Amino acid sequence: WLLILYLILLLVIAIFLKIALGFFSKSRRTDFGQVFLTSFLITIAFAIVFLFFGGLLAWIIALIITWIVISIRHNVGFLSAIIITVLAFLIYVIVALIIGAILDVTLIVLPF
Repeated sequence: WLLILYLILLLVIAIFLKIALGFFSKSRRTDFGQVFLTSFLITIAFAIVFLFFGGLLAWIIALIITWIVISIRHNVGFLSAIIITVLAFLIYVIVALIIGAILDVTLIVLPF
């Protein structure tokens, strides 16, 4: 079951990352296979970082690695990688809230 959940997570990350990359015309390798590979690398980086570190330090290191991976793999600047990550997260939140409202369930819990 964990493998199936992991693959679903990868698909969700790849879909929203692809949508966010679509807003940047200079980005390269934006076909779904390349974005899926980027998502895979990001999840592996998160797993390794959280294996050795914990708390806020792990989040900071993992996010910096994520931005570096996006920056290198898709030929965008570091600031653009940060914007892509934030944009992908915001799109995810909007879609989750809309689907949750339609189905009358909570798909995401926001702290505000």
